[in-house]
Amino acid sequence: MIKLASKNRRLIRKLEQAMLRMAPCDRVIFLGHFVDDATFFELARQHGVSVAEVEAALRRGLVILADILEPEPQRWWRFWRR
Repeated sequence: MIKLASKNRRLIRKLEQAMLRMAPCDRVIFLGHFVDDATFFELARQHGVSVAEVEAALRRGLVILADILEPEPQRWWRFWRR
């Protein structure tokens, strides 16, 4: 069994939460693009939707992922401290 650091386990749990929050069609398109490296055109053809609908599904998936990974946006002044 592979031992993962607690930080990695938390990240994996958050990614799983994000996948579960996505609509089933959005999840399949999201994973097809980011895991299987399918192009927008391939995904549109496979799922019988337009390229614009694939882009919208990816956007919805990224919004959910961003909400899970960074639930509260950083305040603008924190960017200046870096």
